Amino acid sequence: MPKEDKSVGGQFQAQTKYRRGQLPSKTGRDVPVLKVYANPLETAVLPIPSLQGGKGLWSSLSQKRLDIPEGGQIHQHELSQILWGTAGFTYGGQRTHINSGAVSGIEAYLVVRQVQDMFPGLYHYNPRDHSLEFLKRGDPSFDLQDALLNDTDIDACAAIIAYTGAPSRLADGVKSRAYRYLYLEAGGAAQCAMMSAVALELVATFRAEFYDDELARLLQVDGVREFPLCVVTLGT
Repeated sequence: MPKEDKSVGGQFQAQTKYRRGQLPSKTGRDVPVLKVYANPLETAVLPIPSLQGGKGLWSSLSQKRLDIPEGGQIHQHELSQILWGTAGFTYGGQRTHINSGAVSGIEAYLVVRQVQDMFPGLYHYNPRDHSLEFLKRGDPSFDLQDALLNDTDIDACAAIIAYTGAPSRLADGVKSRAYRYLYLEAGGAAQCAMMSAVALELVATFRAEFYDDELARLLQVDGVREFPLCVVTLGT
């Protein structure tokens, strides 16, 4: 028998296994399926995303994704496409990104530096209305540069999409695997954002290395009930 892996990852994997006869039961309790802010600074309805055309799936997947962003401004219609592609709803009422159950456990935030007709600051994406809730005004460059690792050139990024996870939303019936599902969903959503950006001929990079508590403070989440999972930087 192989030796038990006692690392954090190994213990997490072992403790979230499903075993025959030991599946968790569902409580049937109601949970909020989306996060909505009651009093944002303002709400900006995004341009209607196009559901046809664009670069084909195979060509988007095969596109080189190692370009270095040069700065510049992203247009609202481009941002609208990417946000819908990463965290919106399809005609069938499903999320555009993969999710393991009927409810998605992730949220998408937008940190704006240079976006057409938008104030710099922090926004929350509301997928039901395809709108942005403006949460905090001000240039986020300094805080972002400090929070992200790997020498990210913030000056070359027009905006950043940050994904957070709320495990309690998935706790009904799948509590033991809620964190597994959050990681899977965030990866799927980030992949959708990358493909959408490539299809629009923008530069996008995936980032999973950051100071967790600092990024949580920037996104105005508590870091426990809701915490950062990954980010996608956008540039031109």
